[in-house]
Amino acid sequence: MRRPLLGILLFAVLLRLLFSFVYVRGVQHVRPEHEITDGYNLIAENLVRGLGYRQLAEWPESVVRPPGYPLFLFGLFKLFGVDYLVVQIAQALLGALGCYLLFRLGSWVSSRRTGLAAASLYAVYPNSIEYSARLYAENIYFPLFIGLAYLLCRASFERSALRGAAAGAVWGLGVLTRGTLLALPFALPIGIAISRAHRASPSRMSRWLLPAAAAAILVMAPWTLRNFRLTGDFVPVSAWGWAPFYHGLQCSKRMLQWDDLRKIDKEAEIRRHEIVVERLYAGDRTKAFSSAREALRHEGVARDLVFEEIRRDPLGTALRAIAGVPFAWFLTLGPKMRIVSLAIHLFLLLLFLAGARRMARAPGQEFSRAWPALGLILFVNVFQAVVFPHVRYMSPAIAVSFIFSGSYLAARLDRRKV
Repeated sequence: MRRPLLGILLFAVLLRLLFSFVYVRGVQHVRPEHEITDGYNLIAENLVRGLGYRQLAEWPESVVRPPGYPLFLFGLFKLFGVDYLVVQIAQALLGALGCYLLFRLGSWVSSRRTGLAAASLYAVYPNSIEYSARLYAENIYFPLFIGLAYLLCRASFERSALRGAAAGAVWGLGVLTRGTLLALPFALPIGIAISRAHRASPSRMSRWLLPAAAAAILVMAPWTLRNFRLTGDFVPVSAWGWAPFYHGLQCSKRMLQWDDLRKIDKEAEIRRHEIVVERLYAGDRTKAFSSAREALRHEGVARDLVFEEIRRDPLGTALRAIAGVPFAWFLTLGPKMRIVSLAIHLFLLLLFLAGARRMARAPGQEFSRAWPALGLILFVNVFQAVVFPHVRYMSPAIAVSFIFSGSYLAARLDRRKV
């Protein structure tokens, strides 16, 4: 089994390197450092130059972007210089790490054959391959999310303090990379309560939950204290949550019409900023970026806009959130890529559902071992359906779904052999 796994890992790296250097740089003539993404690389470059954690030199220190991916880039730049070829190589290697973690998770939940199937699916997963060529936080969020699923599954099943602490630490790192995970503790108790296999006394659950909470606090505390120093307020990760929620509500209104959502998203951003300037600064744009604390005031306006939208049409918001559950599996901002994404992810969704059904009906402990991974998938799916249905934000959960898909494929292969 070691040779097949090694082959999968090498193939995953090779495929991502070929995509980055042959297709993106060679055919498309695209350099990731020249693309307009989320500004993480600009923060990393300013850190290397000694200008602090800021996106532009003239701006205040940022409390908008979470630190996980900028610090990853900063570490590479400190070791190798500001070289984006190195970044793409490192991200290709992270693709192999994701494959390995899925192999470990699938093997522990079900069988080594399931682990190999899950790793193989991730090796050729188009979203992971595409993101490895770009400056997206998902490159480190993928392995963190898969690692969290693995550690949660083992900690909850074994009620291990050590694995609980490891799960909490990885959760903290995941939150510092993508703030979505900050809401996970609200969903975790519900999953524990409804899982018959994991019903236990509070003292038994606390064996792993308390170490997990302590480790997560230790990981996140330095950044939270840094944000408090800059703003005088409690900002666990970043002042960027209600703004994308507002953008997502505008895009959700048009997702059934198959429109170009890039324009909708940009219009929502411009409109939100205009309202911020009008409500907070009486139209004076020069004051909008005067300090880090102003980002909190911007978020306050975005929060008000979200609640105004919901109060204006509560039923429509709820219906769009329900429709967003399947849409989050394939929806892209561009309509052309949406067709490609639909073709890929509809198949993956059906494969996941078949695998989850097979695992739930199978004798033994597979489903008992896998329920936290299933809970993570459902959490992200529902969260993104409400906030912003987008396959990019759903893709880490889709990667974890490969253990269920792998279980189904492994079972089908075993039947053919019989």
